[in-house]
Amino acid sequence: MPFEPRKEYWRLPERRLAVAYFADRWTGHFAPAAALRGVARRVFLHFDQARTDAVVSYLGVDYEQAGGFERLCMDLANHAHRLPPLPEWEKLRGVWPKLTPSAGDDIAGFLQAAPTRDDWEPGFKRRLPWFGYLGAPSDEEVRNRQAFLFGYANLWTTTNAYSSGGGMSFAPVIQNTPADQMLGAALQWATGTDPIKTTFSVLGRNDEDDEPLDRSQNATVIEVYGFLNLERAPFYNNRAEIYRKWFNIRDDVNPYEMTATVGRVTADWLDRNPIEVDRLSTLFRKAIEQPSSTRVEFEAIDLPKKKKQAHMNDELLDVRLLEELETSAKSELRTLGTRDAANLTLHLLLDSRVFLETNEGQIQVTTPPSPVAKPVADKPSSPPKVLPAALRPLGGRALAYLKAGFHVLFAGAPGTGKTTLAQLVGFAWDRGLNLLPEQMPAGAAPLTTVGNSAWSPFHTIGGLMPTEKGTFTSHPGIFIDPASTSSDIWRLRDGAVVLDEMNRADLDRCIGELYPLLSGSVDRVSPAGLPGVGTIEASPRFRVIATVNDAHIDDIVFPISEGLARRFQRIELLGASRDDILAYLEIGGTEVHQGERRSAAYDAVAAFIEVARELSLLVKAEDDDRFPFGVAYFAPLRAWIRGQLDPPSTEATPPEQARDLVAGSLRTLGRTKEWSEALRKFLAKA
Repeated sequence: MPFEPRKEYWRLPERRLAVAYFADRWTGHFAPAAALRGVARRVFLHFDQARTDAVVSYLGVDYEQAGGFERLCMDLANHAHRLPPLPEWEKLRGVWPKLTPSAGDDIAGFLQAAPTRDDWEPGFKRRLPWFGYLGAPSDEEVRNRQAFLFGYANLWTTTNAYSSGGGMSFAPVIQNTPADQMLGAALQWATGTDPIKTTFSVLGRNDEDDEPLDRSQNATVIEVYGFLNLERAPFYNNRAEIYRKWFNIRDDVNPYEMTATVGRVTADWLDRNPIEVDRLSTLFRKAIEQPSSTRVEFEAIDLPKKKKQAHMNDELLDVRLLEELETSAKSELRTLGTRDAANLTLHLLLDSRVFLETNEGQIQVTTPPSPVAKPVADKPSSPPKVLPAALRPLGGRALAYLKAGFHVLFAGAPGTGKTTLAQLVGFAWDRGLNLLPEQMPAGAAPLTTVGNSAWSPFHTIGGLMPTEKGTFTSHPGIFIDPASTSSDIWRLRDGAVVLDEMNRADLDRCIGELYPLLSGSVDRVSPAGLPGVGTIEASPRFRVIATVNDAHIDDIVFPISEGLARRFQRIELLGASRDDILAYLEIGGTEVHQGERRSAAYDAVAAFIEVARELSLLVKAEDDDRFPFGVAYFAPLRAWIRGQLDPPSTEATPPEQARDLVAGSLRTLGRTKEWSEALRKFLAKA
C-alpha cells in the first residue's frame, strides 16, 4: 500500500483530528465491531469532505497559519454537526448507553475540548488502528489497508529494541516515512543484499524539510535486518557484542559484518558436520508449527463485561489478520531448504548460548533432591533482584555513561524500578561487566543509601566522631573509601554508590566540596573544617547512581541546583503502560487463560485502565498511554497470582479478590481527589 504519512495524514488537519478522536474514544472499544467499523468509515469520509467543501484548506502542522488550533477545531466541530444520522451509531449506543444521541455531537464535543487539553492526541499505539481508514472509499478497501498495516506494523515493532525502548523507536519513523521507502530497504535485506550498501534513509519525528537520514547503523534497524537473515547469520543486539571475543573480531568491525563473520563460521561447521543438518532442520520444522502471537493490536475490547456480552460476538479483525499473517509466514518458512533451516536453527541456538553466557552466572539451575537427602534447616535467602526487560536499554545507557566518566540520575514516578535499576547498574559497574545481568543476588547490591533532610557534610564526606576516651577521631562519610582514612590523604570509594531519593537531602550543602571531583575537573581537593585530612583524592572507579522521584511537587524536599544537576546524566523512566503491567503480572498473550487468578487479574487491570482513561488520568506517550506510576504498585496482585499471597477474603470469588487487591495496592493514590474518584468508580463497576 503506498502510504505516505506526512502527505496523507499529518498535513491534513481534518484527518489528524479524526484519528485523534477515534484513538481517544474508541481504541479498545470494538463492541460491536461491525458497527464501529461502519461509523469510522463514514466519519472519515465526512471529514475528507471538509476539504472539498472548503471548511479547511490549510496543509501542515503549524496551525497558527490557519488561524490557530482553536479556530481549526471549531470549524471542524461545526462540520461534524452536519454528519447525517448513522444507524451504526444506534447499535453502539446499545452497548455504550452514555453516548450522545448522534456521532456528530460526540465528535464535536471532542473537538471543542481539544484546544484545552494537552493530551488530545493519544500515543502511536492507540492511533495505529485507524490509519487504514484514511482515504478508504469502501469496507473492502478498509479491510485491505488494515491487512497491509497489520503486517507492516508487525515487521517494524517485533524487535527487542523496539519493545524495550531502544535507541530508536520505529513509532515516529512509521508515522513519517513513506511505506515503500522503508519496505524498499527491507525487501533488499530479505534477499541477502549487502547491508552496508543498503541505506535505511527514513524520517523521524523531528526531522525537518522532508530530508531523510540514514539510520542503518541503529541497533533497532540492525535487529530487523537480522530477523530477515537468520539463515545467513545470527541476529544482532547488545548481547551479541560477545561474538567479538568468541570469534576474535575487531572492535572496529561494524555489527553487520561481525554477525556475517559468525555466519561464515557456522556455515563451515555445518559443512564439517553434515549429520547435524538433518537434526537441526527437523527441530526447525517442529518449531514453526507452534502458534504465533503479536503485540500489534488493531481491534480489541478492553472492558471484560463488554467482551462477554452475547450480542458482540462478531469477530474482531485481529483474529483473522493474525491467522492470515501466520499462514503466510509459515508458508514462507516451509520453503526454506534443509540447509538454510539448519543454519537458521543453529543461529537461534547460538543466541540462546549468548543469553546464558551474558547472564554472568546468574541463571540458577535446580535439580530434584536425592531421595535419601535429609532436609537442612537453613535461613531462607532473599530472592534475587531481577532486571525487567523494559528497563534493560535504560540500564545499558547508564552503564555506558559510567564508562565515559559520568554519574547517572534516574528520574521518574514511584514504582518505575529506579532503585532496582540503579542497583543492577552499580552491580555491573563494580564487577567490570560490559552488559547488565538479568538478575543479581539480593546481597550483592552496591552500597545503597537514601537521602535524608538531616544530612550534612559529616554524612557524605566525614567529620569528627567522639571516642570512648573522650577524644575525637576522623570519621569517613559514605562517599569516602574507609580503607584510605588511615592517613591524611583520603580518597573516594572505588565503586558505585546508589543514592536513592537524592532530592531528599540538601546535597549542595552536603557535597559541595566534592563538586570538582565529581565533574573530573581536578584530581584532588582540600576539604575545609575536617581536621587531620589534608586532601581527598579522586578515584577512577567512583560513580554516583542517584534516583529522584518526579511524581509530585510535595516529594521535592530540596531542589536540585543546576550545578549539581549538570554533574549527572539524567535518564527518564516512564510510568507503566498496559503492556508493561500485563508483562509484570505474567498474564500477557495466551497466559491470561491459564487459571482463574490470571483471568481475574487481567479483567481487573483492564477495568481499572478503562476507568483511568475515562477520567483522563493517563499520560499520553509516543508508544502508548501510561500511568503516572510504575508496575511495582501491582506487586501484591502478582504475588496473589503466583500463589504467594493468601486471598484478602477466602469467601470472595477470584474476580472479587483481584479487584480488592488492585484497589488496595493503589489506595495510596487516593490522597488526590482524581485518583480517589478513580478507585471509587473502579470498585463501583464490580
